[in-house]
Amino acid sequence: MAAILPVPAGAHAWTDRNGPLELNGFAHELFKPDAVSREKAVLVRRRFVAAARQGWISPDASQADIFLVRFAAPTGAESMYKSMAHTWQTSSTPHQKTFADPADHATGSAISDLDKLGNASVKLISVRKNLFVYIHYFTAATPDRSEAQDLLHRQLDALDK
Repeated sequence: MAAILPVPAGAHAWTDRNGPLELNGFAHELFKPDAVSREKAVLVRRRFVAAARQGWISPDASQADIFLVRFAAPTGAESMYKSMAHTWQTSSTPHQKTFADPADHATGSAISDLDKLGNASVKLISVRKNLFVYIHYFTAATPDRSEAQDLLHRQLDALDK
């Protein structure tokens, strides 16, 4: 998927994580191991076509992980978006704050709980026609919603061209 954002100048690619993904590879990359087979079946019903992933580590140590997921029809992308947004909105995770970004038909989740590397993160999802867009942006200690939304805007702009 040529419209996925390239690794920025000065950043280092997650070479083992970048590139096209078929159904099995995508399901294993995005979902927890105990959910893979269930999610693969759902993706087939949604008429999954292909996915692409691009990830990098920037000079400031922030990290970005982008998935573009193509479905045969817009209904598949919308279904994935609605399902994931609902899960985030109804989650009882104490260190996760969900927010809406209506201007971009997006939903986000800021996660202040630190991962094993000391990073907080922001996840954003959106839809463009038959594409589901997923962005996960990591920063040291504190979620950076503004930078994550900027990354989403750049990715959506690239898709709209």
